[in-house]
Amino acid sequence: MLSDRGFFGPAQYERFVLYLVAGVLLLALVAAWYVFVVRFSRSRLPRPVVARIPRVDLGALRTKYAAMIDEVDAAYASGRLGERAVHSRLSLLLRFFAFEASGVDAQVMTLSDLRATSLPQVTTAVEEYYPPAFRLEHPGDPQAAVRRAREVVLSWS
Repeated sequence: MLSDRGFFGPAQYERFVLYLVAGVLLLALVAAWYVFVVRFSRSRLPRPVVARIPRVDLGALRTKYAAMIDEVDAAYASGRLGERAVHSRLSLLLRFFAFEASGVDAQVMTLSDLRATSLPQVTTAVEEYYPPAFRLEHPGDPQAAVRRAREVVLSWS
């Protein structure tokens, strides 16, 4: 065995140190990549949402949105809005009213998001508006929808 000359140690090859350094650098680069991926791809906990409660003149806000609801009612009475559009507009108006009155971003929430908020009147009204807004035939009673929207706006505290 000692006289076998078929195997030569790595130090005897040309540029052995260069290959050794390149291999170590490659291993360090792979390790750094794994550290980077683990560090920057883990999910972060969302920051708690602190609802800002703006100081608003609730009387003026009620008057503003009552006037907008009256506009929707007048547009339906004149034939400019269909039954489905009435329900959609009222849903949107109530969402924006809730946003301006409470600071909760109701205008961008889905119905399931609204259910998780502390806005039960708005949620109930929007739930009532959903089926008529998306039904093709005989969507619902626009007059009842307008009454419901007025009730929510005027009873807000």
